[in-house]
Amino acid sequence: MAKAQPSETNERRFCWEQVLRTNRLFRISRVFAPASHVNRLLPLYALFGAVEELCSEHSDEDVARRKLDWWRNETQQMDVRGSDHPILRELAQSGAGALLRSDSLERLFVDAESRLDPAPLTSMEDLRERCRQLSQARFELELSLWGRVQDHEPSVAAVAVSSGLAQLFREAARRAAPGNYWWLPLSTLAQHGVGRAEIDQAEGTEPVRALFEDIIGECCERSLQAMPNATSPLSAGEPARHLLVIAALESHALGRVAAGRSRQVAPELNRVGLPQLFRAWNVARRVSRP
Repeated sequence: MAKAQPSETNERRFCWEQVLRTNRLFRISRVFAPASHVNRLLPLYALFGAVEELCSEHSDEDVARRKLDWWRNETQQMDVRGSDHPILRELAQSGAGALLRSDSLERLFVDAESRLDPAPLTSMEDLRERCRQLSQARFELELSLWGRVQDHEPSVAAVAVSSGLAQLFREAARRAAPGNYWWLPLSTLAQHGVGRAEIDQAEGTEPVRALFEDIIGECCERSLQAMPNATSPLSAGEPARHLLVIAALESHALGRVAAGRSRQVAPELNRVGLPQLFRAWNVARRVSRP
């Protein structure tokens, strides 16, 4: 975990702890965020992490819904008063809270609520669409820190499915079985002869490895292809740089599992080291190229 610096406030330390519990790749990706906005990204990703935890760690659905409603109400009032919560205070103090689009915040909470008691998905296309929806609000909120939305950019659109899938895997790692893999399509489970209830006990075995390889390949192909070619549409797309860097790290982590270089997904999504730093630098360099 990153050590808090003496100049850091209690709010920032709290935000760091939240982010590193839920998305450790931010520890690397933030290095490549524009300096003028990096302080605003931290509380935003802490908010994303708090919502993820609500969707994956509460066994009581009613309690989770009440907490989600609390977050919804508090974020609606960030621009007019302070909050008792450190993440919301840091959003307000950094200036991020005043820039976040209210419609995107509402989509973030509506989508989170739909994951508290989710309906099973039938096909791979259902899963891809679910992943797109999951990413939409997060992408819009990050880009709104610049006062704009660029999710129409080809490279940004290309990583929406893989980024959503990475979040579903993160939530599955914290959620109690057998509901943690609710999002695996019924058709794909049947094709591989695997039941959802078996996955936690059998993760790393050949049937589950083949299942994950199929899922990841179908959902990440476009993003893995887009990363090496993120040039002309984003040649002046500095607002999208951090988003593309963290999405590239997520795609690469999932790709390692699909290629058989790792047998478990959660450790790959938490892996932070020099290879990840080099990959992030490589993507950031392409995005920033004039």
